[in-house]
Amino acid sequence: MEISKLSVDNSEIDLSSRKVYYTTTNMYVNLDEPLLPESSKTIGISWSFKMPQKRWIRFGQYSKKHLFVGYWYPQIAVYDDVAGWDRIEYAGMVEYYNDPNNFDINITVPSDFVVWATGELQNAGEVFQSGIVTKYENAMVSDEVIRIITDQDYQNKSVTKPGKTHTWNFKAVGVPDFAFAASTGSNWDAVSLTVDPLTGRRVLISSVYPDSAVHYEDVAMIARNAVEYMSEELPGVPYPYPQATVFANGRKTGGMEFPMMANDGAPDDYDDLQGLTFHEVFHNYFPFFMGTNERKYAFMDEGWARYLPMGFLEKYAPQDNYFQRSVAQYESFAGSDNELPPMIPTYIFNDYQTQRMAAYTRPAVAYYLLHQMLGDKKFKMAMKEYIRRWAGKHPMPYDFFNTFNDVVGEDLSWFWEPWFFQQGYPDLSIKDLTDENTLIIEMKGLMPVPLELEVVYEDGTKDRISKDARIWAKGFKVLEFPLVRDKAVKSVILGNDLIPDSRPKDNTWLAE
Repeated sequence: MEISKLSVDNSEIDLSSRKVYYTTTNMYVNLDEPLLPESSKTIGISWSFKMPQKRWIRFGQYSKKHLFVGYWYPQIAVYDDVAGWDRIEYAGMVEYYNDPNNFDINITVPSDFVVWATGELQNAGEVFQSGIVTKYENAMVSDEVIRIITDQDYQNKSVTKPGKTHTWNFKAVGVPDFAFAASTGSNWDAVSLTVDPLTGRRVLISSVYPDSAVHYEDVAMIARNAVEYMSEELPGVPYPYPQATVFANGRKTGGMEFPMMANDGAPDDYDDLQGLTFHEVFHNYFPFFMGTNERKYAFMDEGWARYLPMGFLEKYAPQDNYFQRSVAQYESFAGSDNELPPMIPTYIFNDYQTQRMAAYTRPAVAYYLLHQMLGDKKFKMAMKEYIRRWAGKHPMPYDFFNTFNDVVGEDLSWFWEPWFFQQGYPDLSIKDLTDENTLIIEMKGLMPVPLELEVVYEDGTKDRISKDARIWAKGFKVLEFPLVRDKAVKSVILGNDLIPDSRPKDNTWLAE
């Protein structure tokens, strides 16, 4: 990013003067007149930006004819009522903290390129030939996938209008960032969905991909299913923007979210692709719609994006065991030297595995246990109220904690503190089985987790005891469970693969 000219209220700033100074990724400008509350200033900037061509961190030129453009323009830092100006550096590990903005963007490219972007295309008739425009308009009202652009269309030279260049105009309202993709030769599939039955508002959902991207002929419908799940199930709030586009960058793995845009790889595994698609599209709620400070508290969006695919994949990929893998990853890392609480600001982490655990895996497990404890009705009610209260207002973690406390009508500090603020690990154990057939269970670790017991008696009969994490709310570390007095116990199994336990060796009791 090279800034060549800067003006404030049409007065040019000398970039070499003492009014301007730089840190790693921040540029500070001292104003002659202060920017007071409820006032405004007009800033003009001329800059240049070179696309990455060898190392693609979230965006880049994947080939001469296939690129995704993000983090490409100077942004104004957020000024909030907690910390003032956001001075956190962008150092690669952290991602978003932007104010909502309105964008009116003109993108000029060679005439054989097609452009997809944050927002809505304003001049389809100026850049596309009539057949493409018709299919594009049909997709906006279609519940079935329409192949807007295919390889045959390129061969027939029936995609874009003739000319040397075209200027594509996109407008987006109330979004924190703007990204775009440009490609020639990529397929474009699209479908739409009514996300709000009260207003009839529809969302256009697109998939853009080269022929080499495996399974991508299904991605438009996968993304539609994901948006439908998000709008109707969890979080149960209508998808907030007019469109969502999934762009296949030609790589195998990984993905990166931008408002209304996802820059994704193409995993060979179909279920992984479904999970990736859901994850990146979901980010349009958290952090974008909510405006959370992902640079400081990434668990407020990445944790949700890691947990919420669970219900979606149970419906569309029941054989995948998606969340069991997350639980196993957490319990194997919990309590290690590098495992730190999510409330430690994300920008402090410089170890990749530590950051992933604190931002993604541990909070996802906590959200799952919270959901199980509260039940579907209360959990969904609290989540919807959190979104209603705080969308676009830059919520902090305490806003999330307090909203849930308020909605469910209880102080959940006993749960929030260990899972989000403290170092520790989950560990329940079978402490003893007394002569009176009283089973004693001990909470040896710090994290409150559910309790699941299977008791097998010598006569072949079984008992099952299931308690959610609230069983530890009063602070007891040892609990007693009376079993059938006149039956000999053959075995006791504690836990299951959705309950994390970092020290599972004492989870089985066998009669001698």
